[in-house]
Amino acid sequence: MIAITVSSKYQIVIPREVREGLQITPGTRLLVSHDKDSLHMVKEPGLKEIRGLLKGLKVKDAEIRDETNRQLP
Repeated sequence: MIAITVSSKYQIVIPREVREGLQITPGTRLLVSHDKDSLHMVKEPGLKEIRGLLKGLKVKDAEIRDETNRQLP
């Protein structure tokens, strides 16, 4: 486990080995959550990482709508 310090501006520095291991680069977004005594940071997946995530998902025909001829009020 690596200890880090919060600055007077409430900023933290992510250690190099963690940045390199998680491929965190400038502009990478992190999702942050917390509970009673802990803080959790997770790298937000990019478009390349979630591409194909829903591939092969079975969809019922009833859920697919053709709105090309939809009448507007």
